[in-house]
Amino acid sequence: MIVGYARVSSKEQNLDRQLKELADAGIEQLFTEKVSGKNVADRPEFNRLLSYVRKGDTIVVSSLDRLGRNYDDIKETVAKLSKQQISIQILDAPFLNFNTGNPSMDKAMFDMFLSLLSYIAENERVKTLERQKQGIAIAKEKGIYRGKPLEYSPNAKDRKKRIIYNNIVTELKAGTPIVKIAKDNDVSRNLIYRIRKDLQGSLIS
Repeated sequence: MIVGYARVSSKEQNLDRQLKELADAGIEQLFTEKVSGKNVADRPEFNRLLSYVRKGDTIVVSSLDRLGRNYDDIKETVAKLSKQQISIQILDAPFLNFNTGNPSMDKAMFDMFLSLLSYIAENERVKTLERQKQGIAIAKEKGIYRGKPLEYSPNAKDRKKRIIYNNIVTELKAGTPIVKIAKDNDVSRNLIYRIRKDLQGSLIS
């Protein structure tokens, strides 16, 4: 059976172009959804498709990125389908469709494809880390980098943690021993030391 899968990332986008391409490819069953491709687990229709297909079926997508945005996920999905003897047809990249009629050649090409996906995934991770480092460096130069928000602070998102922070500050000001403050507030001593260090020179004389 030839099974089509079409996806866009948001409800505002439409599937028309993909649906036409899939219809032209002669699909017999169709799965569609409007959801981000970031994680396989968050795509119910794609998971329905994976449960639906059987040995000898072909999954057709308009492009590789319809399978997902995460190359590690794509690699894992493609490997799983290959093991089940389910093929994938990518309409805008026919060179990735392995159906030469020679099983040994198909397997060799498929292994090369998985290696390529692994390389792309690793390359994306490295580039992402580099962009993050560059962004932090630029922000530090401009004096606007604040780092990760503190979990316990006067501006903590969690109201309970704001209260705990204020309790700790009050006890520090009163000279309460670190061990007792940690026990009173059910937090680690390291947290108390961090808050005390932040306060030195301002709140605590």
